[in-house]
Amino acid sequence: MKTIHILSIFLFLLFGCSEDLVESNAKGTIKGSVRIDLTNEPLENVKITTTPSTLTVYTDENGEFEISGEVPLGDYTIKAELDGYLTEVEAVNLTQYNQTITVVIEMVTDETLNTPPTTPILISPTNLATDLPRDLTLIWVSTDVDEDSLTYRVKLTNNSTNQIVEFEEIIGNNLEVEDLDFGTTYTWQVIVSDGINPEVFSESSQFTIKADPEYRHQFVRLENGNYVVYSTNLDETIPITNSTTSSWRPHKNNVAQKLAFLQSIGGQTHLVTSHLNGSNFHQVSQIPLNGFRQEQLDFAWKTDGSQFIFPSFDKLYKINYDGTGQHQIYQTSDGQFITKVAWSYDSSKIAITTNNLMGYEAKIILLDSNGNFLETIVENQQGAIGTLDFNITGTQLLYTHDISGYQDAQYRQLDTHIFLYDFGTQNTTDLSLVSEKPIGTIDIDARFSPDNGSIIFTNTPNDMISIKSVYSISLDDLEERNLLIYNAEMPDYE
Repeated sequence: MKTIHILSIFLFLLFGCSEDLVESNAKGTIKGSVRIDLTNEPLENVKITTTPSTLTVYTDENGEFEISGEVPLGDYTIKAELDGYLTEVEAVNLTQYNQTITVVIEMVTDETLNTPPTTPILISPTNLATDLPRDLTLIWVSTDVDEDSLTYRVKLTNNSTNQIVEFEEIIGNNLEVEDLDFGTTYTWQVIVSDGINPEVFSESSQFTIKADPEYRHQFVRLENGNYVVYSTNLDETIPITNSTTSSWRPHKNNVAQKLAFLQSIGGQTHLVTSHLNGSNFHQVSQIPLNGFRQEQLDFAWKTDGSQFIFPSFDKLYKINYDGTGQHQIYQTSDGQFITKVAWSYDSSKIAITTNNLMGYEAKIILLDSNGNFLETIVENQQGAIGTLDFNITGTQLLYTHDISGYQDAQYRQLDTHIFLYDFGTQNTTDLSLVSEKPIGTIDIDARFSPDNGSIIFTNTPNDMISIKSVYSISLDDLEERNLLIYNAEMPDYE
C-alpha cells in the first residue's frame, strides 16, 4: 500500500499543473508571421501568447515573431491580439526535441462585425411627381445600427440631355437643388457610406419640373459688361441668357409661345428666338442689324408670330419667323439710319424712328404694312427721340423725347419724357410731366401693358452710370409711379 501512495504523489506532481509552464529538458521553437486577411499585409506589434504559458512576444515590422528554444514539447494554443482586430487562435504541437514549428496567423479587423447602413429610402419628391418648382429639396432617410457617421452621394440625371451631376460628401439627409430646367424630367439616386462597409445604393426615382413659364414680364440686366435677358412674374425671376454674350431688347409673342431678342453673335447683332425657358436658340436674321448704337436698335414681331421687321442702317427688312423670305420693304430717302420700329396689333401700320450718325435729327415716320410711306409724325426736334409702341387699336403711339434738347457725342439724355400721340386728334400728351418724373432722371423704353390700362418703362438718373429700374403708371392715375423691377431695363410686358 505504501508503494501505491508514493506512485500517486509522483503522478500528481508530474501532471497536476497542466496550465503552468511546462518543465522539460526537451524543448523546441515556435515561430511565425501575422498577416492581414485578404491583403496579406504584415501586422506589427501583435501580442503573441501561448496556452500553456511560455513567453509573451510581439511581432516585428515584418509581422514576424519567434519563441526560440524555450518551448517544452507538447500541445499549445497560440493567441494573437491587436487593438482594432479580432483575436485569432491557432493550435500547434511540438513532438520532437529541438523542433521548429512555423505558423501563419491571418487577422481581420473588428470592423467586419460592423453592419452596413440601411438602403436609403427616397422620401421627396415622390417617384413620378410632376409640376414641381425649379428649386426644390431632395429628402431621403437611411440609418445605421452601429451609429457610424454616414456620408451621402446624390446622382442627378437630366433625362433630356443625359447629363449627370454628382453631389458628394453630403452629411445630412437632404440636398437643395436650384435652377432645374423647365419641363424636364430628372432621375435621382442616393448612395450612402459608413466608411467601413461597401457603399449602399438606393433605388432610382424620377420627378418632372413644371412646364415652360408663363412669365409675362421680360427685361435685361447688365452683368459683367453684357446684357442678360430675364423673365419674371414679379415673384420669381429666371435668366433666359447668360453673361458670356450680350442679349437685349426681349419681346415675347403669345401666339408663337417664344421669346425673341437681339444678340451679339461673332461681333455682329442678330435677331434670335428661343423657347420661353431660354432653350433652343435660333438665329433668324440673315444679315446683321446695324445702325446708330447697337443697344438702341429694336425690332418688331407680327402679332400672329409669323414675321419680324428689323432695321439695318437705312433699310427696313421683313423676314419670316424661321429665317426665310427676308426682303427689304423700306429705305430712307435721306440716308438716315432706322433705329426703332413698331408694328400695330392688326399689322396694318408700321412706325419707325430715323436719326443721323449721332442719333439726332430724329423723325418718327408712319408706313403701311408693305413699307409704303404714309406720314411723318415727329420731326425737327432737338434731343434724343426713342421708344415706339402702338396701343391695341392702333390709334395711339408711345414715344420718348429728351425735352432738354441736349445733344453730345455720348448720346447723353438729360430730361427724357414719355409722350402719347393720338392719331385721331393729333394731340400729344406728356405722360412724364403729369406723373411728376423726378428731376434729374429720364424715362425711356416705354411700352403699353397688354390691356392698355397702363404703361411700363425704365427710369434712371441721367448720369449714365446709375442703376436703372422698371416702373409702371396707370393711365387712369398718372400721378402714381409703381416700382416693378429693380435693376432692370428694356422691359417687355405681354
